[in-house]
Amino acid sequence: MSLSADDRLEIHETIALHGHLSDAGAYERFDEVFTSDLVVDASDLGRAPLPAPDPSRPRLDMYVAASHRLGAAGPLAHHVTNIVVREEGDGARAWSKGLAVNQDGSVASFTYEDQLVRTSLGWRISRRKVSARRQAGIGVEPLILSE
Repeated sequence: MSLSADDRLEIHETIALHGHLSDAGAYERFDEVFTSDLVVDASDLGRAPLPAPDPSRPRLDMYVAASHRLGAAGPLAHHVTNIVVREEGDGARAWSKGLAVNQDGSVASFTYEDQLVRTSLGWRISRRKVSARRQAGIGVEPLILSE
């Protein structure tokens, strides 16, 4: 599979949509960004992993519930930039920089590492790792994947 310019644009927009939906509190629309079997690792930010899969409940539902719990205590704004996309097998990998503006005016910086799959509804993130940026010159480097 080769990623077209349209694929790349849709992947960029999928990644960006997460911040818009989060800032609007529109967590019920996260199925426009993530797969139902989503795996998120935000342990580097001090967030507990999602509970072990419950066969009667999609993992995405657990992520939506966790987002609702954080709700008004979360950042005022989520921003994403510097998106790099690479083809990987039947899917894609993406690395992007995130900025969160907190309620006290401070800013947090992090890196998203996403695995994406093409679904019948478009590109969706199936796995996301969030890594905090705490020290200059040390961070996540995008992989060079064969194309």
